[in-house]
Amino acid sequence: MKILHIIRNPNDATPLEIAEVQGREHEVAVLLLHDAVYANPDIQVFACVADARVRGVTKHECVDFKRIAQMLFEYDKVVSW
Repeated sequence: MKILHIIRNPNDATPLEIAEVQGREHEVAVLLLHDAVYANPDIQVFACVADARVRGVTKHECVDFKRIAQMLFEYDKVVSW
């Protein structure tokens, strides 16, 4: 199963912990929005390009809004935190 976790809050460790555990059995990706672009999980990570640029973050693969919309349909399950 392909699971996409959309994370907005970098101060809540629970979503990243759950995504990393699920990543052991499923294809899991994390989409970081807003201040969550500062996070650094150990799984596949995408960051909203607009949020990353504003915050000066360059460590993640950045995606634009069109790509984010496509991702919502590519994954079997989408979890928004």
